[in-house]
This record gives sequence, structure tokens and C-alpha cells, in this order.
Amino acid sequence: MVCVHYGPHGERLIRRGVQLSEIIGAPLFVLNVDSSDNDEYNQSKEMYMTVWKRLADEAGAEFIIRKREGRKTTDIIVEVAEKNEVTQIVIGQSAQTRWQELTKRNFINELIGKMKMMDLHVVAVQRMRAGLEETHEEGVIAYLVKIGDEYQLSDEPKGEYSLKGKFFHELHTEFENGLFRIEQEDGKARYLHICDGTLTDSL
Repeated sequence: MVCVHYGPHGERLIRRGVQLSEIIGAPLFVLNVDSSDNDEYNQSKEMYMTVWKRLADEAGAEFIIRKREGRKTTDIIVEVAEKNEVTQIVIGQSAQTRWQELTKRNFINELIGKMKMMDLHVVAVQRMRAGLEETHEEGVIAYLVKIGDEYQLSDEPKGEYSLKGKFFHELHTEFENGLFRIEQEDGKARYLHICDGTLTDSL
């Protein structure tokens, strides 16, 4: 069973789950735990959900959505896994998504402590970023320009403030959705989410 939430790495996780299910000859389940407190429409999330559902359908997998509704995510994961007799669970360790809680050792320990006769596979951020070309087009030089209270994607610097970086357009979408990579002062790369040409993360 693959656990996906919000972000560009769900597609890679599902493909990893497909490979694992083929190796062990077991059915595949894709679980999305919805932590939102309301039904407000989120264009970026809906885009990811569409891709995930298509991939699950192509793989013959069952796509499952569960509302958290105040419950612990670990309880929901284990509950769904036990109901479907799952033996392998795949999660992403990505600080770029709401699944960032999974990077905390106490979450992983809590999940393992509740799992019975199951193995946990944690896919690291670095390995998923190394496969960025599988989910996004080749990066191009671009800029984030401040317009009012928002930062918009642009192919040239404009206005009083422009941040130069590289934009990776996400596959399977005609809109300006993807990742904007900037270099931080410590030399490490940081990836920011772009939805319909607008920055959705905080700088």
C-alpha cells in the first residue's frame, strides 16, 4: 500500500509501489489521508489527485481516500492496511509536502509500533529528487516576481524584486504547475511549489 498526500512525489511513490506489488505478486492499494478541515477546492491538490487516480487505475490498484477528522494519521494507515490485509507500506519522506511529519522519527516509530506483520518502506527525499525527470520537464531559467502580495512565475525579471531560479514544469498538465528551485545561502537547493503560475509556498 502506497501512502500519498500532497506534492509532486506521489507519482514516483506509486510507481515504486507498482514495482513492489509485481515483485511480491500482491494487489496494490493507494491511500490518501485527507487532513483538510473543510471542502474548499484546491486546484493544485486536485491536479495531483487526478494523476494519482489515473496511475492507480492503470496499475489495477484501488485508490482509497480517508478523512482524518481529528484522528491520528498512523491509526488510519494501519486500519486501512489491516482491512485490506496489506503486508508492505510505502511512504515518502519529503519536507516539501504535508507528509513532512513522516520525517520525524517519533511518527515512524509510532507507525511501526502499530503495524502487525507489515514492513515499512520509507523513500528518501534525495532519491525522489534524483528522479525529478520522471515527473517534470527539464528545468528552465525563470524568475519569481512580486506582484502585490503574491509571487508570480516569469521568464524575465520584472519590478522591484525578482528571484532567479530554475522552473521544472510538471508533466500531465497544461498549466504553469511545477517546482521552482532556488539556491540557498548554505549552498543547498530548495524546491518551491508553483500552482497556475503563482508561488504557493512561503519564501
